[in-house]
Parts: sequence; structure tokens; C-alpha cells
Amino acid sequence: MTKDELRKQIKEEIKKLSAAERDTQSLYVCLQVIGSAEWQQAETVLLYAALPDEVNLQLLIDDAMGSGKKVILPVVDGDTLRLRKYDPQQTTTQGKFHIEEPTEACEELTNLTSIDLAIIPGRAFSRKGHRMGRGKGYYDKLLPALDCPKWGVCFTCQLQRMVPCDEWDVRMNKVVTA
Repeated sequence: MTKDELRKQIKEEIKKLSAAERDTQSLYVCLQVIGSAEWQQAETVLLYAALPDEVNLQLLIDDAMGSGKKVILPVVDGDTLRLRKYDPQQTTTQGKFHIEEPTEACEELTNLTSIDLAIIPGRAFSRKGHRMGRGKGYYDKLLPALDCPKWGVCFTCQLQRMVPCDEWDVRMNKVVTA
């Protein structure tokens, strides 16, 4: 199966999930992350603001902010991702794909070595950590620069036995699913 075929298949599978099922699976994924030693020890975490068909990380954002962690969120800038510190006191703006993003008023993170744990979305993952994104390559450019554990998060229908990958695809250290 090609990447495009798998993307279409997964998109249809996610559509079959009710909002309640997506919420329940998102909660379960977030609780697993929060319960991990890596999360507990992390001071700076890279998260994302979820699209409706992605695992919702709001619980992780809230937990991180409540425990004094620095939350970093991606901002789409042309064909790359910039990383900015999330500040709930600052307004957010809708980005290129209607994703809430920190505004330019928020501090940009240029020292990627300060990130202790990265939680990464994807269209499909394998149990061995292979990740397939949506096809735009945003995370393909970012992931090689991260020197921290990279965890993929997904709904159960996104976890596949095998995911087609290329030589530039970065494997996740762990995949967390419901």
C-alpha cells in the first residue's frame, strides 16, 4: 500500500470514530503520557494543538502548565515549523491549517536541545515507531533536529502493522495509543 492510499484509508477510519470515542481515546493517551517517568521529569515539552482528527493534547497542555513545565507549540511558517513558547496569557491565532498557534508575541525557541520530550502527531504509526505524516513534510524537517525522546500519539485505528517509510523518516522512540 502506498503512503497516499494509507493516508486515505486512515482518514476514513478516523471519520468513523464518534466525537466521544475520539475524546475517550485522547484522554487515555494523555493519561499514559502523564503517568510516565519521562513526562514527570521533563521541564520543556513539545506538544501540538490538535486538528479535529488528531489526538487532543489539551489535558497534557493543562497538566504541563499546572506543573510549571515550559510548553512549546509548532507554528507553520511557509514550509517549515517554527517553535514558540505557549503562554496562556497571550492570545493565539489561527494558523495556516486553522490550527491555534502562539502569536509572534510569544518567545520563539531556537535552542532545540532544551526540549526534554516531544509529542508528535502523525497520520499512521507502526508498533516499531515508524511514522507517516500528512504528506507536507513539516515534521520531517523538524524531527532530525530534536535530540530528545520523540513519542508518536494516535488513535487505535492509526496504529498499523507496517507503515511505508523513506530514508528521511525519523522513527519515534515510543508510540502511545488508546
